[in-house]
Amino acid sequence: MSVWWIVFRKELKETIRDRRTLLLMVVVPVLLYPALLVVSEQILLFGQRRLQERASPVAVVGEAPAELLALVDSAQGLRRVTVLGDPEAAVRSDSVTAVAQVGREGAGGSRPVIVLYNGASDRSQLGRRELLRVLDAWRDTLLARRLLARGLPAGFARPLEVVDSSVARPEEVGGYAMGRILPLLLVVITMLGAFYPAIDLAAGEKERGTLETLLTAPVPPGSVVAGKFVTVALIAVVAAGLNLGSMILTFQTGVLEFSRGLGLEVSVSLRAVVLIFLTLIPLAVLFGALFLGMAVRSSSFKEAQNTLTPVYMLVLLPAMLPMFPGIDFSPLFAVVPVAGVSFFFRDLMVGHADFVTGALVLCSTVLYAALALLFAARAFGNEAVLFGAEGDDHGRSGWMDGLRGGERAGKVPDPRAAVFFVAGVAVLFFWFGVTLQVQLGERGLLVAEWLLLFVPALLFVRIGGYDVRRTLSLRSPGTRGAAGALLLVGGAVPVAWLIGWLQTFFLPIPWEILEGLEKLVTAETPGRLAWLLLLLAVTPALCEEVVFRGVLLGGTRRLDTWRVVLLNGIVFGAFHLSFQTAIRFLPTAWLGIVIAWAVLRSRSIWTGALMHLLNNGTIVLLASVPALREMFANPNAPPPLWLLPVAALSLVAGVRVLSSGRLRTDGEPTPEGSEEI
Repeated sequence: MSVWWIVFRKELKETIRDRRTLLLMVVVPVLLYPALLVVSEQILLFGQRRLQERASPVAVVGEAPAELLALVDSAQGLRRVTVLGDPEAAVRSDSVTAVAQVGREGAGGSRPVIVLYNGASDRSQLGRRELLRVLDAWRDTLLARRLLARGLPAGFARPLEVVDSSVARPEEVGGYAMGRILPLLLVVITMLGAFYPAIDLAAGEKERGTLETLLTAPVPPGSVVAGKFVTVALIAVVAAGLNLGSMILTFQTGVLEFSRGLGLEVSVSLRAVVLIFLTLIPLAVLFGALFLGMAVRSSSFKEAQNTLTPVYMLVLLPAMLPMFPGIDFSPLFAVVPVAGVSFFFRDLMVGHADFVTGALVLCSTVLYAALALLFAARAFGNEAVLFGAEGDDHGRSGWMDGLRGGERAGKVPDPRAAVFFVAGVAVLFFWFGVTLQVQLGERGLLVAEWLLLFVPALLFVRIGGYDVRRTLSLRSPGTRGAAGALLLVGGAVPVAWLIGWLQTFFLPIPWEILEGLEKLVTAETPGRLAWLLLLLAVTPALCEEVVFRGVLLGGTRRLDTWRVVLLNGIVFGAFHLSFQTAIRFLPTAWLGIVIAWAVLRSRSIWTGALMHLLNNGTIVLLASVPALREMFANPNAPPPLWLLPVAALSLVAGVRVLSSGRLRTDGEPTPEGSEEI
């Protein structure tokens, strides 16, 4: 019998014996969800009946004729009251739900009517709806009377009789409605199904001391991982399946009055249910392996829970994408983790699932699951992770100890402290940087860069007690480093333009934003050109480099090279996201990756500052020189084709120049001719 099967049976038996797990897996989806839906509907209906059972007090003021007052008095659900004083104050005090202010009839026969109500009150909104219904009836009466007096037919004032009719069948409308909600619930339940079992089978066993006993047995660690992983994935699939079945059966019973009133029929085909289950399996594998690999790096159940909670929150955004209007399912979204699964579930429930996108979703999710399983296997095969005291130190140390972790790590920040700092700076820039730019314009951008990026970075290094030169890589790049930087940026910039053009096939270009950026970077006079170079080239080359290629790169350089540069590029690209669009993310992330590699290889932040300066300065010059601006004015057009082979050669040459440097005696690569400063 296979070892992984023995481990799987052992973990499954222990999980099933846990009454809390059975309660969450069986009782909640089978009994609690239908009960919650029914109770929620009854509360909703009770509230509506309570609002409707009492007549809404309304008032009519101004030049109101007796005919209108009579209609209000005879209307069901309304009670006319008299308002003395300010009608707006009466509405705010809730003594009246709505007030109709009727003006005097004008020369053209039109009479203005203003309806005052409180949009923050359900009671006031109900009174407004009933009062508007009475005003509509009065308007129809006046119109019919005028037409009759002039001998005109009743249809004279209605040249068009528009009646809209949806071609969607009730089951399609029901699938559309459920497709907005149910995919998110399925993803969340699948994630929760793997969340706590993964913590218990990894960090929980480390805390109880049983994991060491299991791993010291004469069995391959991979078999132990496989058994635990299959247990977690099975629990996640079962939990999601029970929730799916419970929700669909609850809606299909027809006991919910609001779905009948809206004409909704929830009917998911057997084919769709089978495909949903097939897609849930790799999704559960993805969550299970990812959570296991992360949880085993924690020393206690509580620490693992705190570590995985941010991951849980990050998954919610891609899972919620199908709920947003105007977001269509495309091959690009199909390969986005979690988002593709959520979109595919939505299309299956509506009945519009496409084979190609569905295959992309399934294959990409299987690939991500395999990578997550490899991540978990590497964690379980690392003795430093399983038996070392590294996790315990982090778990017991305070946040100030984490900040001053450089004292234990060669006087440079540890990765956790560096990432924590960058996250704090990003939030600080989000809170105050935008406000400074709105209030002070371009000067606000200058102040934000220096005050919210440069100064906090220096304070972080100073307060943390880190070595300034090592943390910020304050070394001269030397001739070789400068030459490599020039070659790399010469090749990286055209590639960034190419990436920006390629993404226009998937992301719409917000023209108003592009026009604003073009206006910002365009200089008409030499004085304006000098100011823009200072604002957009020199300042970011110093302030942003200190944060991203200084603190962040200095704190994470102990990781392997590609993990460092990818992390640096992704964080750098995310920092340049705007509220309106994500078009800057990929090109900026690419440039961040190239600059991070150059700084990591040259060990000099001045290499990154030079590349950053040249990239931003090139953009200003291209926008400010009329001949160059005409060449690159159309963002829908690719960069000049002759630039691409030149860029490739420049990139290769830059890599060769920086890769040919000799190694320092401490193992840090340094270009020939460089020196510390």
